[in-house]
Amino acid sequence: MSVLSLMVWIIAYPIIIFCIGVLLGGYERKFSARVERRIGPSWIQPFYDVIKLMSKKTNVSHGYMHDVAILMLLGGTMLTLYFVPVPGFSYFSQFGDFLVISYLLLIPSLGMALGVGETANPNGSIGISRALQMLAGYEVPFILTFIGVAMKEQTTSMLDIIHIQQAGGFWAWGLIAHPLLGVAALIALQGMLNEKPFEVIVAPHEIATGPMTEMGGKYLGIMFIQHLIAVPLELTLYINLFLGGASNWLEYLVKLFVLWTALISVNMVFGRFRVDSAVKFMWKISLPLAALGVIGIMLNIA
Repeated sequence: MSVLSLMVWIIAYPIIIFCIGVLLGGYERKFSARVERRIGPSWIQPFYDVIKLMSKKTNVSHGYMHDVAILMLLGGTMLTLYFVPVPGFSYFSQFGDFLVISYLLLIPSLGMALGVGETANPNGSIGISRALQMLAGYEVPFILTFIGVAMKEQTTSMLDIIHIQQAGGFWAWGLIAHPLLGVAALIALQGMLNEKPFEVIVAPHEIATGPMTEMGGKYLGIMFIQHLIAVPLELTLYINLFLGGASNWLEYLVKLFVLWTALISVNMVFGRFRVDSAVKFMWKISLPLAALGVIGIMLNIA
């Protein structure tokens, strides 16, 4: 990759993923509306929401940490994004494997916790407390599933794992070759995306949207931008580890929307777990599945 093309990708990559996130967000609203026999908003309604929020003149800051935390939230997500390979752009994947990605994924959560803590709003504090509990619930099984994949493929490089799956064809996909790990990671992914039944972090009718309670104007706009980037980012992690990655953008988008449709379908059917029930579900269902998958791989190696 030439220096010029690299610079173009560095600038364009977050913009492309943001645009995909807008379409995914609009698709979720449209899908939800159709299920409920409504017309629903435009597919690009999330883009209009961002423009509206970022154009507001009144922006209340609660202190220095509040401002820094918002930058950590968006900056951590964008930094993680560069280490996740997509068709045509995998330059930074050479210098950071999944272990680096797993550390970088914690930066947005830490930033949100610090920023919301600065606002001193009890609803926000409750939301952050729940978010950190849920982090412990889904992060452990998701990391364990990766450990199993890394043991099987003898590499921690996401790019190498993609190449191995693509070389082996459909039957080498992580979800097919290691179904226990694939299902465990899929359940954890539902929690990472804060989709029902793991939506307790925001709980609009209970704690006034939780972490976003004191966020308004450009602060809420930046949080919304971060969310629109984080959704395709986290879906891409699963696609790369368990669905064979993608050799071109058409295949990538098809897998992205099929996976997203499956997750939001669950979101439409189930109610919301309490935070303790959500964590217990992760540790009683997802974690044992991941552990059994790892044990199975260890026995095969042996």
